Amino acid sequence: MNKDRDTALGYRKKALEGDPKAMNNLGVCYRRGTGVPENHELAFEWYHQAAMHNDVYGCFNTAECYYHGDGVEADHQEAFKWYLRAAEQGDMQSQVNVANALYLGDGVETDHTAAFQWYHEAAFQGHVQSQKNVGAAYWNGDGVERNLEECAFWYELAANSGDAMAQFATGWFRMTGNGVPVDERLGLQWIQKAASQGYEPAIEYCQEHGYPFKYFGITSKKLSENDIQVNEN
Repeated sequence: MNKDRDTALGYRKKALEGDPKAMNNLGVCYRRGTGVPENHELAFEWYHQAAMHNDVYGCFNTAECYYHGDGVEADHQEAFKWYLRAAEQGDMQSQVNVANALYLGDGVETDHTAAFQWYHEAAFQGHVQSQKNVGAAYWNGDGVERNLEECAFWYELAANSGDAMAQFATGWFRMTGNGVPVDERLGLQWIQKAASQGYEPAIEYCQEHGYPFKYFGITSKKLSENDIQVNEN
């Protein structure tokens, strides 16, 4: 406890001297009750001070407070403003949050083209869901011109990170030649990887076509050919 108190006092000293990182860290202390009494209103005030100095973590934490109404009244427009400030500095989660807000019109006017651009930024940083969102955008022509090669590329990146849905989609692309040359052997390998994780459409695909796969705890039923649907998003 003494160590926590000394840490918080150290952050306070530096924060009062104008150090933005210390301002944000002091906000974290108040948010968690680390070395100081837990106080979400004071946490927000110190996050905001850091954000006003353009500290990326201060911007993100200020946005989080506004979005969830934590220590300050909820305001999704203000949340978007501060997420955007952090996103512009390269913060991946802020880029995702900006993209989500633009896609859904949450605190800002809906703009699928701008949403795609921010998903693309986060996807380049390795955010798996954003990689799938970029792939879906290219498949549907949603916010960007339709491009099956780009679609397959981004789904395969997500597949390489172990995402079962992306593995199944990548396998389906290889089996059907959508965006990539047909390679049924490689396609089946991807589908089997998804099935091994218990991904239901992949299990059903293997069952229907008589392909072997390994998964313990199968609960799916065997579907008829007309029931099979490939998740294109």
